[in-house]
Amino acid sequence: MSRVALVLPAVDRPDATTPTPLGRLTVPGRAIPEKTVWVDPAEIARLRDAARDVATRAHAPYSRFRVGAALIMADDPQRRAITGANVENASYGGTICAERTALTQAASLGLRKLELLVVSCVATLDAPVADRSPCGLCRQVIHEFGNRDPETLVVVDGGGAGALGDVFDLDRLLPYGFSLGQS
Repeated sequence: MSRVALVLPAVDRPDATTPTPLGRLTVPGRAIPEKTVWVDPAEIARLRDAARDVATRAHAPYSRFRVGAALIMADDPQRRAITGANVENASYGGTICAERTALTQAASLGLRKLELLVVSCVATLDAPVADRSPCGLCRQVIHEFGNRDPETLVVVDGGGAGALGDVFDLDRLLPYGFSLGQS
C-alpha cells in the first residue's frame, strides 16, 4: 500500500483570563497550525497488529489492563517493529507501561528518534480515546524521543471495523512537554 496524506487540523484556543482581587488567573491557550503528514496505512496496520499481539503477553495481574505498543525509530535503517507490553509490579511504582517498555528497548539498541508509535489497549478498543491513550508519564517520554523530521506520530488503536486508530503528533499529544530548553 502507498503512503497517504493525513491532515492534522489546526487548533486555535485563545488564553482565558479571569481577574481576581489578588491578581489575574490565566488559562493558557494554544495555537497549533494545520499540518499535513504522510502515513503508510499498511505500516500502521502492521504495528497495530504487533501491539495487539504483545498486549496478550503483558504482565498485568493487578489491573488486568493489558497494553501493547509497537514502534519504528527514524534512525533505525532496518525499520524494525520494536514492541513492548506493560509490566505491573505489586509496588505499583515499579510498574512500566507498554510505551515506555518499547522506547526503552529502542534506546537500548542505540536508537533515539521516534517516528511512529502504535498503542493498543485490547480491552478498551471501542472506549473513548481518553480511556486508551498514553498516560502522562508516557507522553513525556514519547516527547523526549520525539522528532520533527520526520514528524513523530502516535496512533491509538481504535478497534472497530474499518478503524486503524486516532492519530496525534507531539503538539497534540503533549502540548506543553518539558524539554529543558532543547527543541
